[in-house]
Amino acid sequence: MCGRLFFEHNASVEMLIRALGFNDFQMPSLPNVAPTEAVPVVHFLEGQLTISPMRWWLVPSWSDGPSTKFAMFNARIESVQTSRAYKGPLKYRRGIVPASAFMEWQTVAGKKQPYYFTGDPKPLALAAIWEEWGGELLSVSVLTQSADSNFTRYHPRMPVMLSGEQINHWLDHRLAPKDVLAAVSGASVPLLARTVDPQLNNARLKVFPDSFTP
Repeated sequence: MCGRLFFEHNASVEMLIRALGFNDFQMPSLPNVAPTEAVPVVHFLEGQLTISPMRWWLVPSWSDGPSTKFAMFNARIESVQTSRAYKGPLKYRRGIVPASAFMEWQTVAGKKQPYYFTGDPKPLALAAIWEEWGGELLSVSVLTQSADSNFTRYHPRMPVMLSGEQINHWLDHRLAPKDVLAAVSGASVPLLARTVDPQLNNARLKVFPDSFTP
């Protein structure tokens, strides 16, 4: 799940970015982002916290290169510690995807109805793991977990959404994987959900729902 992300420069997203220490960064406008496209990721690089665009579909460092053979844009929190592709990034390369919204779908009368989810009232800090391939390509997976009681009506799984100290725990690489997973497991934030036009199912339609007139 979590197969579409939205990044919008608004007051709440700016507040999150400033809280992470980035006073001069402006969130780009990136609507209806699909897997394999670039997303901004907050992460440590050479000891410094930075923001980099990364391919939203993790490419393992030991692989032959980018592929879509296996769905690696999301990583299940239950198996991330034992996965060959994910256990290294979990230990050494944890990051945050600061999204303004994500989209999920329900099948209604045989058709996919998209729902648009935003934080209430805060932006979304999605737990992620990233990797470097070939000395130049950075890529990322967003962690998912079983849906909580409020989200199960939409989908059985949901992103791991961090707040407050959970963000600090996730980015603190002094914490062992089992300890950091215990600290963020079940992490969620209040969400606002609304239906949006099914035309947004098409990832080539690069608009925000509020600016789209069917």
